Amino acid sequence: MPERDDQPAASSLDELMTSQQLADLLLVRKSTVEDYARRGLLPSLKLGRHRRFVRSDVIDAVDELRRNGH
Repeated sequence: MPERDDQPAASSLDELMTSQQLADLLLVRKSTVEDYARRGLLPSLKLGRHRRFVRSDVIDAVDELRRNGH
């Protein structure tokens, strides 16, 4: 089905989350999310001074941690 002009294409931009949004989703503190991102445990993007998380990338990372028994 072709895209309509009034409906933007789905993209990973639609999945961008702030550290607070991710903390709320994971039921942890924002500082924990930021620490895990700095340590490379959670994938993130730096956009200028801001860190953002792609929801599907984080879900994949959490699933991988679970599979590896962490």
